[in-house]
Amino acid sequence: MKPERVLIVGGGIGGLTAALALGRAGYRVAVYEQAPEFSEIGAGIMLTPNATRVLRHLGLEAALDRAALRPSASVYRRFDDASVIGDAPLAEAMETAYGAPYFHIHRSDLLDVLLAAVRAQGAAELSAGRMARDCSQEGGEVTVQFRNGDAAVGDLLLACDGIRSTLRGRLLAGAEPRFRGQVAWRSLVPADGLPERVTARESVVWIGRDRHIVQYVLRGGSLVNYVAIAVQDRWTGEGWTRPAKRSELRAGFAGWHEDVQSLLEATPAGALYKWGLFDRDPLEQWVYGRIALLGDAAHPMLPFMAQGSAMAIEDAVILARCVEAYDDLEVALSRYQAVRRERTARVILQSRAQTSLYQRLSGDKKRQRAASTDWVYGFDATNCAI
Repeated sequence: MKPERVLIVGGGIGGLTAALALGRAGYRVAVYEQAPEFSEIGAGIMLTPNATRVLRHLGLEAALDRAALRPSASVYRRFDDASVIGDAPLAEAMETAYGAPYFHIHRSDLLDVLLAAVRAQGAAELSAGRMARDCSQEGGEVTVQFRNGDAAVGDLLLACDGIRSTLRGRLLAGAEPRFRGQVAWRSLVPADGLPERVTARESVVWIGRDRHIVQYVLRGGSLVNYVAIAVQDRWTGEGWTRPAKRSELRAGFAGWHEDVQSLLEATPAGALYKWGLFDRDPLEQWVYGRIALLGDAAHPMLPFMAQGSAMAIEDAVILARCVEAYDDLEVALSRYQAVRRERTARVILQSRAQTSLYQRLSGDKKRQRAASTDWVYGFDATNCAI
């Protein structure tokens, strides 16, 4: 029997994409977000063709064209002299090779696009300030309990509540996410006055030994988003909004090219954040009766392939397709799990291996990049076998 009411815990990119895909298929959806409002903290993300293909399928092409930027190329530069050690075209090349574009976009802008589409569709109830505490199921009903004492009842529950998912923790015993020996700093910097190499409409990776920096512009070129990542033995912090000192970052990247130094020096006061990089081993079971995991709740991964959001977007449309295709919800969810498990496991493991691309000066970077992306970008979640 198909679900009449779908509960989604987590109003981020995965949760809202699921709400949009399910609403498009005619299902009533309720989305519960723990934050006081539906919003994303400031950072850029790369939307690769496997993700933009899905977003186009959901009718978001025009909105994305307004909000996002199409970079011309991905360029790998040596940390000390800025020499190019690899590059790959992106703009027209992505459309030609994969039939979908490659975008840079601010996370909050993507969330705004999704939120506007969900609201315009009119098929979803949106509730903020609802932090899930527990979940249960009996017969054909699922219930989610919130910390404020409220509860919601539906026919299907999707846990889209991130790497430290509360609902995942209620469903299965297991180890905490594992620190992978890398820490990251991020910031958004006004582009005015920065060197041309920093403000070019390219994705630039500065490669050093055991550390690298990824930079690209957002919002029409007015902002430069950067993430600096380095090997570190231990990490005890929580979350990814821990304030960091610019002096610490400068010390970690001392001796790097003057363009890098200009970017780091221009970081606004109070706008630098630091976090440890965690993931989990691939999970065999994502579905528990009428409760299913989606996005980082199911398969958190390192950011080295820019696939965290993309995998959640793929999850969402495949889950909606399965629910629509099969009258038996148990069968639909088992197919969703089967279709997603092998692919996401491969991305988790490949993301761990990407340090050889980003944090080693040796190797053919163009060949390495192609080997790690072609099979990812060419996947069509809107039309794959389910």
